[in-house]
Order: sequence, then C-alpha cells, then structure tokens
Amino acid sequence: MGRYQERKWSGEKGKKFGHAGRTEDPYQPAEGQEASLCTSCRALYQNKRWFFDEKMAARLAGTDQVREVICPTCRKIRDRYPEGVLTLSGEFFNERREEILGLIEKEAAKVANRSVADRIIQILPEGDKVVVETTTEKLAQHLGRTIYRAYKGDLDFRWSEMNRFVRVYWRR
Repeated sequence: MGRYQERKWSGEKGKKFGHAGRTEDPYQPAEGQEASLCTSCRALYQNKRWFFDEKMAARLAGTDQVREVICPTCRKIRDRYPEGVLTLSGEFFNERREEILGLIEKEAAKVANRSVADRIIQILPEGDKVVVETTTEKLAQHLGRTIYRAYKGDLDFRWSEMNRFVRVYWRR
C-alpha cells in the first residue's frame, strides 16, 4: 500500500483521524430538559441553549411552564470546576496588578453578558502571581489574548489531551 493507507472508520468519536476525541461535559442538562430557569443567575434554557432574558425570566418564574434548576455554569462555580486557568506573573504584572486585574474583570463582565457559560470562578493571588479560574477554556484563552493585546509580553497556551481544559500563562 505504500505511503497512504486506506482506513475505515470504526464509528467511534475521534477515532477517524487518530486523536482522542472530546469528553462530554458532565454539567450539561439531561435530554428532554426543555424550558428551564436557573434559580441562581436567572438564565433560561430553551432550544438546547442557555441565554439571558430578564423579562421572560420574570414572567415565567414560579409557573408550571418552566422547571427551576441550577444552570451548568452556576454548578461549575459552586463545585469549583474550572475548565480554564489563566496565570499572570512577572515584574511588569506586579507593578500594574490592579490595572490588569481591572481589565480582566471588565472583559469577563462583557463576555458574561453575551454568554451564560463564560464566567470567572475565582481570582486567587499566589505570592507574586495571580491565578484566574474560568468556567470555559474559551474564556481563559480570550482573557489571555486580551492582556497580550494590551500589554504584550509572553503568552503560552497548554491544552490537556482528553479533557476540555487549558492553562494559559502570561508573563512580563
């Protein structure tokens, strides 16, 4: 056969191209859980997606039309289950710590208004560096790129192979 071998697809997810595939998110709602309202953040679940709509949430709260649950993002925050970790370090960071953390919080709030799933779990100071835990890997990447665009420095991404998890390191 030589250089190119004919491969048959086994039907298993991720096996066709030789990579491990993604694991399913244990926090996603079960099938058939339509019309739900988060009791914590007031997000609505409809048509297989979570979204914010204050008027509709106020109208539907306490009625039989929706199930009152805790959304996956609020459960991740409660369980301290990060899918992204951003680590900020360096002399430049220590000189402008408050300014950079303010930018992170402002950008995270802007993203959280658009997307229910993207939120900061906690910001932990660890000596001369700060660790920001996020509910999604995309938010950690976005915050790292935002800091890089504003202040330059060194930006490094490290993804885990099997899980949906990323570590982002920024230093200057």
